[in-house]
Amino acid sequence: MTVTTGAPAAPLVAEEELAAAWADGDETVVQLAYERWGPLVHGLARRAVGPADAEDVTQQVFLAAWRGRSTYRPADAPLGAWLVGITRRQVADFLRRRHRTAEVPTTAEDLPEGTDPRWSPDDADDLMAVYAELEKIGEPQRQIVLLAYVHDRTQREIAEELDLPLGTVKTHTTRTMARLRSILGGGAR
Repeated sequence: MTVTTGAPAAPLVAEEELAAAWADGDETVVQLAYERWGPLVHGLARRAVGPADAEDVTQQVFLAAWRGRSTYRPADAPLGAWLVGITRRQVADFLRRRHRTAEVPTTAEDLPEGTDPRWSPDDADDLMAVYAELEKIGEPQRQIVLLAYVHDRTQREIAEELDLPLGTVKTHTTRTMARLRSILGGGAR
């Protein structure tokens, strides 16, 4: 399986269609799934293992997901949530391999550059809840939040990229983040 990056954006396909095609083993859906959930998977991997290894972990997630597609049941979980679960396992596997070959960091200063010490694989349940809520929210709110918090774009950059008024981007960001905080019990993250 080869997944290319930098390809033109594919038309937005409903998650149910992607999930059904994935479960049926339709190879054409791999690229669509990568374009849709690759940034989320990469962002989670980058926060957990650092930017230098995030691409490898991301590729391993999609490879493991494709190889294990026969275990995916669309009725049990959205495809994106299933991929987040695989991301959690791949990150844990990567960190175990790293632990066997390197000294384990004991402080935040010892972590690889770009690693977020506030995130751990134990946060996967919260991440899956956030992802499920993002799927319910729809576009453009979902896209705005992912651009802001996965791709580290400013609201002005998002407004320009999506060709939306800056005020609209700010409003969607504020409302969406309030909604996400409420599903996580109102705690600041």
